[in-house]
Amino acid sequence: MDKTFDFFLLALEKARGKAEEKPEGEFIMVSDTVSAAASVYETIRNSLEYDEEHLLRRNAIRRILKRQLGESDGFGLASVLLRELIWARYLPNGRVPESMVSTVGIIIRKYEALFGASKTVTEGQRAYDWLLDLLASEIEYALTPPIADEALASFAYAKLKERLSWASTVIPESDRDLQLYIAIHRAVLKSNLATLRFRVFTLFHPDWTNTGANEEVAPRVAENLAAVIGQVERQIVHQGQDALYLLVRRHSIVFHSIRDVAEKDPQRFGEMVAAHDTHELDGLLASSAGERYGRFRRRMRNSVVRAVLFLFITKMMLALIIEAPYERLVLKTSDMRPLIVNILFHPFLLGVIGLSARLPESANTDAVIREAHAFLGIGEEIGFTFKMRRPWSRGALGVIFNVVYTAMFLFTIGVISFVLHSFHFNWLSIVFFIFFLSLVTFFGLKIRNSRRELMVIDSKVSFIGTIGDILFLPMIRAGRWVALRAPRINVFLFFFDFIVEAPFKAAINLVEGWLAFLREKKEEI
Repeated sequence: MDKTFDFFLLALEKARGKAEEKPEGEFIMVSDTVSAAASVYETIRNSLEYDEEHLLRRNAIRRILKRQLGESDGFGLASVLLRELIWARYLPNGRVPESMVSTVGIIIRKYEALFGASKTVTEGQRAYDWLLDLLASEIEYALTPPIADEALASFAYAKLKERLSWASTVIPESDRDLQLYIAIHRAVLKSNLATLRFRVFTLFHPDWTNTGANEEVAPRVAENLAAVIGQVERQIVHQGQDALYLLVRRHSIVFHSIRDVAEKDPQRFGEMVAAHDTHELDGLLASSAGERYGRFRRRMRNSVVRAVLFLFITKMMLALIIEAPYERLVLKTSDMRPLIVNILFHPFLLGVIGLSARLPESANTDAVIREAHAFLGIGEEIGFTFKMRRPWSRGALGVIFNVVYTAMFLFTIGVISFVLHSFHFNWLSIVFFIFFLSLVTFFGLKIRNSRRELMVIDSKVSFIGTIGDILFLPMIRAGRWVALRAPRINVFLFFFDFIVEAPFKAAINLVEGWLAFLREKKEEI
């Protein structure tokens, strides 16, 4: 049995022990009544944010920091931050020790020099936001150290590194280890940009999380802040990173299934692997994969329902504000069919695209088990090759393909416009229809493609699917172009974060103070 595997099992044991460990000392307590109100608010707000569930607390930390930073010193801000997280039930009430205020306060004070330096660099706001990402991630790590996650990342890194051959030089040899590490964080741990920034930053500055970083490392980083940011960002946006991420993602479910089985009983899991007990092990791996398929179906269904409702409300607002007045006042028509079709068709299509996705569960599970055997050293060995796809869009042949691609795009739009016009759609309704069709096909395909995080085997493309690609891929690409360049501000989230949250949290603080006052008076009786 190799050392990496032993370390992985020991880390899972440590994580289990830490989860069952009861902290000692005084604990931070908040009113259950206040907590219920804050929890409802967070639930409503988070329903509008399409992010992984394990990132919601980190996002909340960042929001609180952005709102409160500069209002008090580091320890005062730490106290406010922890209370708000307990209010919203991101942390358990009566389980967070008072000493955590000091721990978080020290972390916040460490960043004071960096935030001051951000005002002197060229892109000050970008540097400020970058530091917020780092600070939120470090606080999250301090509150709940990701022992099992980091052990899984180390295990995946070791197993993939020893089996990976490099057929492309787009990633130079000096960057390969770090790029593989980033790809594993993205694909296996599903780390967002903020987490990646913190993890890469701490690789370049390993002393940052030490106790004495305030006096030693922080001034040095502050002095070279722009260069530090550039150094980290260059690695995260490396030109070969996306291709490497896709390669690693294809095997992420294998590592997750191994972890699912191992963390239930690390010692027993180690014994099964040592004894090559594949009969029991395969049953547990298959069960884990099946549970992940089920969670994926539920998550995808919830995502589709939320997206359909959001799209329906958006279409309804546009219809009432723009389309209906235009038809009534300008065209002088009472034909409501185009308006109704424009409101209902796109949410319906998005639902069909998203909910029709299927997984080849049996064949995929067999592939998961085979790869798990290889990674655990009890089965046939496997290897992987990193290579970049040929850029077909370049050269003389690429010019021809792009001309045909553009012609297909114009042909598709022309046919759709002709059909809509024959059903008495006016030019404004046609523009809205095509605009939302491109967005819906893109987001629908993106939702469907999320199943690839569970797929080890290649998915088969049917004849009908190939025809659909030929006809609608240009439309989907147009939707992607619009989505990437459209304003990234979610109006509803903006309303919650900048209009509602500050006065709401202030009111909660006031109510909690009043309840505490009443308890004091009651105790005096």
